[in-house]
Amino acid sequence: MALSEALTEAYAAVDISGQLYDTVEIDHPTLESPLRFVKGVRIPGEYEVVELPVAGNPTAPFTVVDFSFQRPGFDEGGSSKARIRVDNVSRILQQALRDAISADQPFSVTYRCYSTNDINHPDEYTGLRMGSVTVNALSAEGDLYYEEVELQAFPKRTYDLDMYPALYNQ
Repeated sequence: MALSEALTEAYAAVDISGQLYDTVEIDHPTLESPLRFVKGVRIPGEYEVVELPVAGNPTAPFTVVDFSFQRPGFDEGGSSKARIRVDNVSRILQQALRDAISADQPFSVTYRCYSTNDINHPDEYTGLRMGSVTVNALSAEGDLYYEEVELQAFPKRTYDLDMYPALYNQ
C-alpha cells in the first residue's frame, strides 16, 4: 500500500462527528479542590458550567472560560516554553496564588480533551507543572514544564546523618 493510500485510509477512519471539550485542571496542595476549566464562551444563565467525568467523580464541574495553550517550540532564538493562559479568572486565581506563595510546591496541571462520542475516555496529559505565574485583571498565565526526574534525589529522601551515617565518615 502506498503512503498516500495509507494516509487517506487513516484520515477516513477518524470519527469527527462528536463535539470536543478542551479542559484544563489546576491543582495545588493549598486548594480545597482542583480548579477546572473548559474552553468555551460563557453565556450567563445558560452555559456557565459543564459537568464532565474525572477519576473519582462522574460529574465534576468545569467552569466555562476562554483559555489558550501554547505548545513548546524551537526557533532560531532557542527553545520556547509551553504556556497556558486562562481568561476572566483573576478573581478565582488571586486567592489561590496568595495561598501558594507560602508553599514550596508548584501548581500541577492536567490537560484533557473530551469527545462527546466517548465522554468517559478523554485524551489526558498529566504531570505538567506550572511556574512563573502572572495574574492581571483580564487573565492568568504561566509557564508549563515537566519535572526533571533525573535531577531529583533518590529515593526522594533527605540525605542526613540518621539515614546515611556513611556521609559523615561514621
